Amino acid sequence: MNTNVWINGYNIVWSARYANRVGDLVVPSIASVLSGARGGIDEEFPIDYSIAIGSLPYISASEIVRGDAVVSRVRGRDVIIGTNANGIGNRYSVPGHGPSASVFVAALAAETLLAGAPGTYGWWVPFLLALAVTAMMMRVSRTPLVLGMLVLLPSCALGLPLLLKSYGHYTQIMPATVLMLGSMGHLAWRLHRQRFDERGMVNEVSGHPNLNALRAEGVETQDGLIAARIHNYAEAATALPAAAEKELVEQIILRLSLGNGGCKVYQGDEGIFMWLVPAGSVGNVGDQLAGLSAIFRSPANVSGRLIDLGIAFGVDADPGRSIQSRMSSALLACQEAQNAGEHWRVYDPTKLEATEWRVTMLGELDAAIDNGEVWVAFQPKLDLLSGEICGAEALVRWTHPEKGPINPEEFITAAERHDRIEKLTEHVLNRAVQVAASLNKGGRKFDMAVNLSPRLIGHANLKPMVVQTLRRHGLPAERLILEITETAAMSSAESAMQELRDLRGIGLQLSIDDYGTGFSTLDYLKRCPATELKIDRSFVRMLVSSRSDRIMVNSTIELAHSLGEEVVAEGVEDNETLQLLGQMGCDKAQGYLIGRPMPYEALVDYLADHSPAKAA
Repeated sequence: MNTNVWINGYNIVWSARYANRVGDLVVPSIASVLSGARGGIDEEFPIDYSIAIGSLPYISASEIVRGDAVVSRVRGRDVIIGTNANGIGNRYSVPGHGPSASVFVAALAAETLLAGAPGTYGWWVPFLLALAVTAMMMRVSRTPLVLGMLVLLPSCALGLPLLLKSYGHYTQIMPATVLMLGSMGHLAWRLHRQRFDERGMVNEVSGHPNLNALRAEGVETQDGLIAARIHNYAEAATALPAAAEKELVEQIILRLSLGNGGCKVYQGDEGIFMWLVPAGSVGNVGDQLAGLSAIFRSPANVSGRLIDLGIAFGVDADPGRSIQSRMSSALLACQEAQNAGEHWRVYDPTKLEATEWRVTMLGELDAAIDNGEVWVAFQPKLDLLSGEICGAEALVRWTHPEKGPINPEEFITAAERHDRIEKLTEHVLNRAVQVAASLNKGGRKFDMAVNLSPRLIGHANLKPMVVQTLRRHGLPAERLILEITETAAMSSAESAMQELRDLRGIGLQLSIDDYGTGFSTLDYLKRCPATELKIDRSFVRMLVSSRSDRIMVNSTIELAHSLGEEVVAEGVEDNETLQLLGQMGCDKAQGYLIGRPMPYEALVDYLADHSPAKAA
């Protein structure tokens, strides 16, 4: 008989053979001989380790030596003789028992065959069943079905092999077990993500669906979208106890639901609420919103406090765009209604292009400066005493390759609002000083005026930028005039006023632009280091026909001269106005009569053709 066995990496013998080939001989195993079961050469069968080793009759060598009735105990039985002492013979790990001598493993193999030759089905039976259950589990979404699949999966992966084993049929469970554990892990992750997503779909304060839920549910909707915004929501929430904000939201949503026909309301942050209305009802939404406005005229009673809620509505009825874009459009219409003092507005799709342009304008402006689309025009100034062109004002222009000329007020205001004015000013200043330096060669005295944004007054980079630009082009500082508006100069802090004095200290001139539109005081004019006042065009235009404007302009000229400052009148468009300014003692004039803003090349030609006689 042969006792050769195969062990795995854990020193466990999982299966035994019916017979082994030894050279040219076929030697049956102990288990095959004792049980009488026969199988093919090298054919294996699983050992049934559910048979307890303690159930096997065992007689030690010491008992035989003592002669303790051994014969009666072994009479009529098959006997396997082997070593059991530690350190002698082979020892294998037996599941549930620990290290045991090889003779016990041989005995367990024989007992397995005596109970009936076990059948083996490989690993694919439980694996395929577990795979089928896993596929069904991944397709269902209802919680009861998922839980049912979770019970069925271990039944197929573990329960079925155990049941088959009880009938002497063995199968490998590891592949099915790995599949089961992987499937359960994936399901657990999916459920975790689902719960996480569900939490992200509700407002943390009120528990109502939020705008993420609206984005998810309205992806392909053709319904109209309405936005409501409570103007004073932040103030109302701040005035209430922390726990009362939920009550406030509940009252707002209750009112909206009553007035919108029971449509589901989604809550955003800072007093924003939205809902969808059937496409067929969008045309009649005005009556609905008028009714809602009436409902919100009554104050809300929250925790015993009466809270007035100001509300405006915006409507987007264009289903051709994404839900995210439509939500933004509805909010924009809502904001427009609030600004106009209206209850509601419908978003106008024709404004989309203008809105897109405002959004992208600043991004394009920087590139436009670099590639030459932003350029500088120059408007001449006339010295009324000599009749000579004494200088010019640098005015920025933007010629867009697709949109053509862009209104300067539009992009300058946007650049100031978003702190992008420094680069634009530096570009204009550099070009203006360069041109002025060129025109001042040969003994000509030609002043160049550059508008200074209120955002740059007192800015740390202003003075270094001006000084470096003058040095770069070699222009004397007294030939540069920085113009600041009257309103900006008056609102400047003392530190900013000191910055203006420092600029004046390096020799350049300062001009108060648009004079007469603000509320300057004598004390302010005395403290401001200006060298020039520019009378706003609104007064100059009516100079001939308006007695009050003549008085105002004349008094301004006298006041400026008494302070040692020159006066420039802008907006001069006719000879009668020009002559009247000369009679009043105005120093300089600027306007379409003198010359329109022009490129540098045209300015050079203009200066070459100009003479005092023509100016008169």
